[in-house]
Parts: sequence; structure tokens; C-alpha cells
Amino acid sequence: MIQTSAHSSSSHRRPFPVLFFALSSALLAAGCADQPNAIFEEPVQFNSTPANATVSVDGSSIGTTPTTAVLGKQNDTHIIIAKPGFVAADFYEHGVNGHVQPNPVNVALKTDLLPDKPGANPAAEMAACLDNLKKYVATGTISPDDAPYVEQQIRAFYK
Repeated sequence: MIQTSAHSSSSHRRPFPVLFFALSSALLAAGCADQPNAIFEEPVQFNSTPANATVSVDGSSIGTTPTTAVLGKQNDTHIIIAKPGFVAADFYEHGVNGHVQPNPVNVALKTDLLPDKPGANPAAEMAACLDNLKKYVATGTISPDDAPYVEQQIRAFYK
């Protein structure tokens, strides 16, 4: 009677690749657990002028500018960047050629004190806008740090 070994030479080789694959997978998963999946996701930087505007991604607030969010490359993502006293930037990020576009996102917010177009008396309208700016600052709607930016927009609009 011929006895065969329970372990053939080919079975001695199997544990190493299986063990190597298992350890490699575990190490890879542990090292990348907090990283975006590079195939499907990409970090996107959000900046605004003025800073400290709230960034919402698909209806959920993720922080204030400047900030970064990981977005999916395969779908459109609804973004709103808003700050009191300013018109909100409302747009979609798109996956284009394997990347989220645009990236980084740089938004210059426009004050909500301005009309769509100047009226019949631009000098009087500018004076009224500048007075309203002072009221916005006094009530805290616009920060004193943001006031020069808003004043510049008002003066450029009525120039």
C-alpha cells in the first residue's frame, strides 16, 4: 500500500500566497481607511472671497471656506456656498475625464446689496447702498473685515 503525504509539494506553496494576499489586503485597508477611494472619489478644495462662507454638499453643511470635501467622480454634486449679506453661489460639480471639475473651487461672492442694474440716479443709489452696508455691519450681517470688499463691489458697480 502506498501512502501519500497529506501535504503535497503544491499544497506547501498555497499558504504563502493566500497569507500574503490576506496580509497585504489588511495592511492596505488599514492604511487607506481614511483616504478617498482614488478610483471613485477625489478631494476638492473650496475657497471663497470673502472667507468663512458655509459650504453645503447635496444639502448637508460640511464646514466653512476654506475647506476640503471628498466628492464622487461618477456623479454630479450640488454645491451651495453661502454667507449672510451675499448672494449664494449655487452650482454643480461634475465628474469629467475621471476628475471632479472644477477643482479647486474659487468663488467670489457678490453682495446682496446691489440691484441687477443701476437705476436712473446712480449716485443716490450708491449712497443708499453704502448706508445699507453700514447697517449690515452694525447688525452683524456683514463682518467689519468683509466691509471693504463689499464697499469695493458697490463702488465698482456704480462707476
